Amino acid sequence: MQFSKIYIGLAFSAAVVAGQSAASADQLDAEYKFYWKGLLVSSAETQLKTTDETYDFALDFRMRGVAKLFANGRSKAKVSGRLNGDSAMPLQYQTDGRWDGDDYAQTMTFDSDGSLIDQKLDWPEKWLRDNKREPVPEEMRRGPDPASLVVKLVSTPLEQTTSGAPFKVRSFDGDSVFEYGITCQPEPVILEPSSHSPYSGEAYECGFGGELLAGKRILTEKQKKKAEKRRRKAEKRRAKGKKEEEDVPPKLWVQSFQNGAYLLPVRAELSTGMGKVRMYLSTLTVLDVEAVDAATLDAPKGPTKTASSR
Repeated sequence: MQFSKIYIGLAFSAAVVAGQSAASADQLDAEYKFYWKGLLVSSAETQLKTTDETYDFALDFRMRGVAKLFANGRSKAKVSGRLNGDSAMPLQYQTDGRWDGDDYAQTMTFDSDGSLIDQKLDWPEKWLRDNKREPVPEEMRRGPDPASLVVKLVSTPLEQTTSGAPFKVRSFDGDSVFEYGITCQPEPVILEPSSHSPYSGEAYECGFGGELLAGKRILTEKQKKKAEKRRRKAEKRRAKGKKEEEDVPPKLWVQSFQNGAYLLPVRAELSTGMGKVRMYLSTLTVLDVEAVDAATLDAPKGPTKTASSR
């Protein structure tokens, strides 16, 4: 399960970058592919629909190729909510999937202020036993959820993330609260062409990191013994003068689309226990869609005009 969370986290980060004011009703469809040592290991299809007052975001993540030998599975997530100024507050968040033969599902429902009012969790017994956490304080059990976090950051001006200080935002996933920080370099860099993506050239490099604020993991005795064993091995390596591999935060490279209306990641890097995983934007379509009724959150009936992808 931990291996899958690493990849899903990077998939969410695929849209966690700053953007500028968009059209009154847009739909963005983007597909990202992930490579390890040149091999395709996973993919993520994302869709974001926004109006002036509402949003819908969906993610479909799947392991591919050789990666299935280590963690075979898929995950889907979707959220509907309301936009109010620079805030994105969820009304309902749903996620489900299957990992290594285990099915799971989760639904969170929020009130109009973004506070959690109901949660339904259908996890395998082993997951519940091995992933116990300290309770999250009542006042912190509120949105944005992991998917709404994407929408929140998409609506943040690039200037706010290039000010020198990290732009920070919290996310509640049902049993823990993380604070994420993003900082983008003020000057662009040049991305070399790649066979994995049609997007190259001028881009902004952004750092992405997170800190656990609530919901600390409660380790089982078996997990404590494994952690102690890893600590002793690390001490022996240091005593022999061997250099420890550092935990490097994920990096994103973003480009401007639709005349500056959106700044989306075109590439990313994440360090894992197996080495670096690289993410590439493979396809992107931006559509103008009919406005969504803010009171009922009815889904758009469909695209009315196809816009250029750049």
